[in-house]
Amino acid sequence: MNKVYIYIVLTLSTLLQSLAAFAQQAEVKGKVLAEDTKPQASVSVYLMTPKTNAIIKTSVTDDKGQYIFTNVPNGEFVVQASSVGFEAARSNNLQLNNAPVLVSDLVLKVSSNTIGAVTVEGKVPLVQQRDGKLVLNVENSTLAAGNTALDIIQRAPGVSVDKDNNLQLMGQAGVNVTIDGRQTYMSSEQLATYLKSMDGGQIKSVEVSTTRSAKEDAEGAVGTINIVLKKNRLEGFNGTFLASGGYGKYERANSSLSLNYKKNNTTLFGSYGFTHNKRGIDLMVDRAMVDAGKQRVFHQEANLIEKTNSHNYKFGIEQRTSPRNTMLLQFSGDNYAENPENNSVTNMGSSLTSIDSILYSESRSKTPVNRYSANFNNEFKVDTIGGKLVLDLDWSMFRNDARVDYTYNTYFPDGSLVRPTELERSYMPVDIDIYVAKLDFLKTIGKGKLELGAKYSNVKSDNNLGFEHFVNGQWQEFEGRPNHFIYTEQIAAAYADYSRVYGKMSIKAGLRGEYTFSDGNSITMNNHVKRDYLDLFPSANIGYTVNENNILSFGYARKVARPNYRNLNPFEYYIDKFTSQRGNPYLKPQYTDGFTLNYTVRKMYNITLGADITNDAMVESMGQNTETGQAWITKDNLGKSWTSYLNVNVPVRIGKIWTMNNNLTGIYMHFKGPIVGSYVDDGSFFFQGRSMNNFRVSKALSAELSVNYNSAFLYNVYQIGARWGTDVGINYNFKDQRSSLKLAGTDIFKTQKNNITTNFAEFDSKIRQYNDNRTVRLTYTYKFGNLKQQLKRNNTDSDEKNRAQ
Repeated sequence: MNKVYIYIVLTLSTLLQSLAAFAQQAEVKGKVLAEDTKPQASVSVYLMTPKTNAIIKTSVTDDKGQYIFTNVPNGEFVVQASSVGFEAARSNNLQLNNAPVLVSDLVLKVSSNTIGAVTVEGKVPLVQQRDGKLVLNVENSTLAAGNTALDIIQRAPGVSVDKDNNLQLMGQAGVNVTIDGRQTYMSSEQLATYLKSMDGGQIKSVEVSTTRSAKEDAEGAVGTINIVLKKNRLEGFNGTFLASGGYGKYERANSSLSLNYKKNNTTLFGSYGFTHNKRGIDLMVDRAMVDAGKQRVFHQEANLIEKTNSHNYKFGIEQRTSPRNTMLLQFSGDNYAENPENNSVTNMGSSLTSIDSILYSESRSKTPVNRYSANFNNEFKVDTIGGKLVLDLDWSMFRNDARVDYTYNTYFPDGSLVRPTELERSYMPVDIDIYVAKLDFLKTIGKGKLELGAKYSNVKSDNNLGFEHFVNGQWQEFEGRPNHFIYTEQIAAAYADYSRVYGKMSIKAGLRGEYTFSDGNSITMNNHVKRDYLDLFPSANIGYTVNENNILSFGYARKVARPNYRNLNPFEYYIDKFTSQRGNPYLKPQYTDGFTLNYTVRKMYNITLGADITNDAMVESMGQNTETGQAWITKDNLGKSWTSYLNVNVPVRIGKIWTMNNNLTGIYMHFKGPIVGSYVDDGSFFFQGRSMNNFRVSKALSAELSVNYNSAFLYNVYQIGARWGTDVGINYNFKDQRSSLKLAGTDIFKTQKNNITTNFAEFDSKIRQYNDNRTVRLTYTYKFGNLKQQLKRNNTDSDEKNRAQ
């Protein structure tokens, strides 16, 4: 295996050296002045297409009034400078052809009208392709208002969720989710819980990528979803207040307040949000077991009510200590309390018409989750041409103290008890501590860019499950159920990335090395599994600009998906009396070789063709006991999977008021390997589509319509049914330009249902589930304080240019 890596590295190195002598950097630069010819700092500058005014890149002027756009493709463009209180300045059309362009000075003239906010003539599209990522811009979306982060993320191109709210990308599990580029270090269950408690109003955009560079963590066998949060950089004091109320099967509401104060080189910021959700989940499960020719069936109908209240807050300071150095210190916290109630009835017998017993189950949970994190970031600008040194220090802690009370009553069909009432209870404190340190260095060398960096992370997860049952009038430990499991993981990583441009071709190649040490210690079972291993993750991307309207890029990356802490715990978690989840301490990471080919047409339409080949695939396996009726699931490294996908993103403008974005994804998945004692060699094709439409009736009134569809498909041994949904929304902006009112409805036809069937080997089951998606929400937003961007007419630097892309 190491010979393969060495061959790849040597090949990339040879290719880079052969191109180095010919590489050229395509860039556009210029200066923005006032009418008195003084340089203007902190002015927003946009590189746009001249006909459609589509924004390609953005920048902000420095203290000398200068701006620069790098890595600009060939074609025709125009540059526009905009700022509050001034008329927009626009350049002549520019024709780029493999050579740097110096734009004539843009002169800002004082506007005769008072403007409350910058108005940019270009329109930022709802979905755009940027730096190899598909970006969903939701900052001002009507359908995003009042929703949770989980609701918003699944609208991004190629993103979906399964019945347990686990995120999937291009139909596959194993997605690395980051927030502002930082890893969350959560299990899939913890992440779903966190995203459901996070106010979607905090999100600016969602970035989706199936490729990666060496700078990025190798985690994420499919790709990465990065959540970009809103940032306020206006001068002076300002803030935003939001209040939202909604109703589905039950009530839900959220409110938030964000404050920001910026003066000269100091920025203070803080925010607080409260979310209340009450959601119903309807579930129906049919299982059939056959033992020695005798069949036993289980028909379960359950109603789960999730009641949640969450508080999230953040505060910090950003300080420019010198024209070249900026420090950021911030603290954030989330206090989340979930109190689900689950009531179910299970009919048991030889057939659905021959029932011999009925089980009534009740469970009441109290699950407080506290998450705290602190971050220190220091950015030092090495030079004036983009070189910088960035230090990141992160600390996070999770505290979960889940407690569940179970009540079981089993009756004969005549209503008499089969056995006395069974009472059980569990408590499971989970403590997770995370420490991360990262150092990144970027330097322009000749006409190329070199990126170097190192990272160290240390994670400790302590899970101590207690389980008791009520026997002879007192609570006693339930033998075989309690479990104490401690897992520690340390990862040391280093990377190198190099990129440059050669005529119409751009190339970026890198190598990342990650050394992992893990220790899974089941104290209860006296099972100790230690691992340490070194992995190399090469990556490369080659771009080619055929002409202004046709751009191609090809990417390769090796990625990894590590098992989460619960899956490694060699114990059994009981979901109910007959269903459990078993851990596997010998579960290994799965490795994926990912290939993508991206084609951009007219800087608007994006087509991505991809293939992922995964070895040692972590696959969900099943087991059951025909005597007791118990069934369980676990995960094993069972085989090899191939996934191919074609994603097409097509924006369309119809008339003056209607804009549409259509995202279509065709996916073929094939698995080969043993599952529950039988060999599987099968594949399935399925289709995902979403159309998002915006209707701008006037400056004050707009509407949105979103329709999505997922076709039926086979996932390993699970047959997933088709589903579709429709969302609508209306937005009204008041004349004061500070207030807005949004009314939105989600899943208005109640069609987002999860239907899953398994008929494989001795397993025969059917699941029908609806997660109370149909809701209506009313959201009011008010912005206060100074909303005008202040221009500086001196030579002090500004934080604004940190937004440059």
